Amino acid sequence: MNDSIGRRTAQILLDTGCILLRPDRPFIFSSGWASPVYLDIPRALSFPLARAALLDGAEARILERVGYAGFDAIAATEQGGIALAAMLAERFRLPFVTVRRRAQGFGADAHVEGALPRGARALLVSDVTTDGRSKARYARSLRQAGASVSHVFVLFNYGIFDRLVTEVQDIGAELFALATWQDVLPVAEERATLPADDLAELRRYLADPFGWSAARGGLAAPDPAWKS
Repeated sequence: MNDSIGRRTAQILLDTGCILLRPDRPFIFSSGWASPVYLDIPRALSFPLARAALLDGAEARILERVGYAGFDAIAATEQGGIALAAMLAERFRLPFVTVRRRAQGFGADAHVEGALPRGARALLVSDVTTDGRSKARYARSLRQAGASVSHVFVLFNYGIFDRLVTEVQDIGAELFALATWQDVLPVAEERATLPADDLAELRRYLADPFGWSAARGGLAAPDPAWKS
């Protein structure tokens, strides 16, 4: 992995104000987890130089990990993944589709918007992942539509819920990203971008996300039914 890409991504997220740190008023994610930090990835895409750098990094990372002949289509998760995936599909000159949480029609491809050829090798793209559960559902929907999914790309991976979601077993694909908290923390400290007390609380959260969430009104443990 090219560590310079992760560091550059961390700089972009910090410089464009995408990392919102609020330990005193935790964010409650749609997944149910309480967190002291929220990443507003679409905000970075509003800045032309930042957008170009992120797309350059994404293209390099994807080709590094998947290869030049490893996928036939780009599939976006709804909401955060659509803009990023559409721009990457244009760069790679590949078909583009969107995967929805809820079915928009009937049949095996009811969760997919767009023309997805049967048997296509789809690269699933999103902006961020916390615990990976939604990515597993999106990958499942693509497979039901007749595609294969062996790789999932996100701009940012929290990387702290490995005990919850196992890539191969639960997602059935390799999950990779431009950056994780391991990239952001050193850059934030060097540049003194985030308040020291808040940064210390972020470290405590990253060390025990389950306990931190439970103590602040969020999930303490996942519902096993999510895999069904």
